[in-house]
Amino acid sequence: MEETFEKIKLVEEGIKSIFPEGIIPPIHHDNVGVLEMVFLSIFGPYKVHEEVFGVKIIGPEKTPLLFSWLKALLEVPVVKEALPPHEKLVGFLKYIRQSALNSTAV
Repeated sequence: MEETFEKIKLVEEGIKSIFPEGIIPPIHHDNVGVLEMVFLSIFGPYKVHEEVFGVKIIGPEKTPLLFSWLKALLEVPVVKEALPPHEKLVGFLKYIRQSALNSTAV
């Protein structure tokens, strides 16, 4: 986890270089690009990760820019429509986690 937190700090610093004033501009469906899609695929299900693993990886205290950029992206209507339901992601991740735990227990 320590390595994960260090890498997330690097992401936060990278976002600071993109938005030096620390303000995330409004995001609309027409300005969601490849970077935002990659960002969403990695960090979009942060609430699912918190629920399944019990670890808070990002938040407004430790990663304010990353968190505010993610929140802004998650409010874009086209993004909301494309995301799978929270409950399905939780169920899927729990299944994957349990399968991994079972395979290491054998």
